[in-house]
Amino acid sequence: MANLRTDCLHYRGDLPCQPHRISGKTCSCDEVIPVKRRGVIIKLGAAGDVLRTTPLLRALDPLVTGTKILWVTHHPELLPKEACEAVKFDETTLARLSAEEWDFCWNLDKDIEACAAAFQVKAKERAGYTLVNGVPYPVDECAWHKFATGIDNPYSKSNKLNYVQEIFDIVGLPYNGEEYWLRSPAEKSLEKAKEILTGDGWVGLNTGAGWRWPTRIWPEENWIKLIDLLKEKGLKPVILGGPEEVELNDRLAAVTGCLWPGVQSLDVFYAMIHRCNALVTSVTQAMHLAIGAKTPLVLFNNIFNEHEFELYGRGEIVGPPKPCDCFYDAKCVTSRNCIKEITPERALEAVFRAVRG
Repeated sequence: MANLRTDCLHYRGDLPCQPHRISGKTCSCDEVIPVKRRGVIIKLGAAGDVLRTTPLLRALDPLVTGTKILWVTHHPELLPKEACEAVKFDETTLARLSAEEWDFCWNLDKDIEACAAAFQVKAKERAGYTLVNGVPYPVDECAWHKFATGIDNPYSKSNKLNYVQEIFDIVGLPYNGEEYWLRSPAEKSLEKAKEILTGDGWVGLNTGAGWRWPTRIWPEENWIKLIDLLKEKGLKPVILGGPEEVELNDRLAAVTGCLWPGVQSLDVFYAMIHRCNALVTSVTQAMHLAIGAKTPLVLFNNIFNEHEFELYGRGEIVGPPKPCDCFYDAKCVTSRNCIKEITPERALEAVFRAVRG
């Protein structure tokens, strides 16, 4: 016990380390990875934004570079255990952040609680956002672009960088197309997904769009028509969604006879997306899970800047024929309601392109 390698990337202190759990190895074993750099990433939420920040883990490559990362988030269940230690934002975490000095602190959230937490961290290197005069403010010039897109709509509309590029710019890393790095679904979740979605040819239809965003909700009659078209073409649509979509999805299943497995756990939901040959969705958490699963996307987008999305060449963005009138608005400023202009026929064509690659 006197030779405990507290400098090893695997060392926990409160729990057995991974090499010990897997193969019974003890400290100073041949799997020791000396920690060369220790850092904090603060990205609390929303869940989708946490997921699309995970390419940073690929760039940091912790197991190769010996970078030990403490990721503070409201969604630790989404992050890969082998790449970082994901912890909830709570009093214990705050005490831990301020207990010692870190090599770097990257706060990538522009809200008060995240900036206040970052302000308390003693770090040799900082990136992202902090507090100035009690309000969020960029740490340096690298963070200004992303900061401005959040407070200036004309600037946001003119932006040509995707979100992942913006995040890499903030921390000063070159972006080389690094993919998401999510926690893999559990084996039992993958098995359940196989039981629900037997065979091949499944097209997931994620009907939710967040009910606080009525401008993004595709009409019910369009979903019905798309289901009918997919069936006519020999594909197997499956309705996906969470608690907010239950009533809608029940109606769609009753009218069309389409498979609707009901609300599943997040892990099974992710596993089902893995099983699909394509996913049709608006800008939702399911979109990010599909990107993580490398499932091709048909992404409905009307109110956001299309340049912000990184699909890694899998699928396409389908929007109204001409730009929307309600940029980043939850309510249409005109009677147009441009989400209705995305027709089931256009969605079907995009599905075929996505499935065929």
